Amino acid sequence: MSAFEVDQRTAAGHAGPGRRRIRSRLRAAADRPLFLAQVCSSASGALGIVLAAAFMDTGRFAVFSLLSLAAVTLAGLVRSFLFQPALIRFRHDKHALVPFRYALPGALAAGVLLAAAALLFDPGASWLVLVLAVSGAFPVLHDWLRFRAMAVDRRWDVAISDAIRLVLVVASLFMLLAAAEPVLYQAYLGLSLVVPTLYLRLRLPRLGSFTPLGSYLRPASLQLADFAIGQFNSTIPLMVLGGFGASALIGGVRLAQTLLGPLNLVFAARSINLIADGASSQAHAGNDALIGHGRKLARLQGALALAWVLPLVVFVWLTQFELAGVRNGPLLVGLLLVGASIVGSGWSGIHAVVLRLLGRQGTVTACRALLVTVTLGSFALGYHFGGVDLSLLLGFLAAAVASPLVFGVPSQLIYRSQSRRQDLAAPSPAEPAEGASVRSSA
Repeated sequence: MSAFEVDQRTAAGHAGPGRRRIRSRLRAAADRPLFLAQVCSSASGALGIVLAAAFMDTGRFAVFSLLSLAAVTLAGLVRSFLFQPALIRFRHDKHALVPFRYALPGALAAGVLLAAAALLFDPGASWLVLVLAVSGAFPVLHDWLRFRAMAVDRRWDVAISDAIRLVLVVASLFMLLAAAEPVLYQAYLGLSLVVPTLYLRLRLPRLGSFTPLGSYLRPASLQLADFAIGQFNSTIPLMVLGGFGASALIGGVRLAQTLLGPLNLVFAARSINLIADGASSQAHAGNDALIGHGRKLARLQGALALAWVLPLVVFVWLTQFELAGVRNGPLLVGLLLVGASIVGSGWSGIHAVVLRLLGRQGTVTACRALLVTVTLGSFALGYHFGGVDLSLLLGFLAAAVASPLVFGVPSQLIYRSQSRRQDLAAPSPAEPAEGASVRSSA
């Protein structure tokens, strides 16, 4: 064997473990279809916003941002009342699947309300408003089938449908090159879910029996209240403060929310993944296993937030990055405020999901109401003493500090209580079970 061949084999041997690690990680990712679905879903949401910001002027992008926010909020309201409670219920009731007769009214209501919101911004031709109304129904219908697919453990179908949507969002680049109109683009993003919705409808089995909503109406109502209350935590105060007067910090906070937006999308997708695991995975059927998984995921989520926020803050600080409408100072402060809030909510949000899966719906809603009360009070106090800028400063800092406390303390107390209850229920190792005692005496 030549020296060259020996060197080649030696090099291959050194490179082999690295390549094997890469291959094993790729195989691990391929074995987690909901992770792939999460990546595609997050990428679709972020890409739509980035493309709009790149091709629209300031005024048009502001209209698109509000329409996009309205569409996401409306779909979230339906999800929190119908689809998410059913998936949580599915953990103990395998008939808790949402029928079309429940999903259709929610989808129609979301479309009509989205069109009504567009009328506030002079959308143009009436046919465009009609198209927007139709498009607003499909995020709800797609959500309906995604949650059903997760409940019956058809996770690859979820991943494929989200990948189809991502391809269609990428293709929206050609539409923006032709016409960068906010209403038209929002309608396109909604209609990009038509094909994924049809794909899931064809892939999933027909629904036979189902548990009526009335049997779990109370937890569904609590989750709806939780979501609605949560909108007052930052979104609504920010829009109200924007109406009080011009502020450079408002622009900094809005751009910071855009730059940190992918974190929120990833957090939302991970929460859905945890709910799906709690509902259908045998590994998380026990409460102790669920709590342990939730604690691990909460730590991971907090670390991910820090790993995203800190480098972005350092980059903006060192490069003095700024845009025409947002100077470096307000952007840097906005990143610190929004980033701190996201780090706190990223850790505590997982514990809220675990508490829901443990049946503590009222606890989560009460904690959410307390958090919003503290945050709104801080916004109001800051505005009273220092105007818009101090209001933003106190409001976001209050959210960052209060969120881990409001959700963290009750969750840890409930986890400990659950563990003590489990220990009391387990037989003592010093005392054999009754059956074992009889067999030994025999």
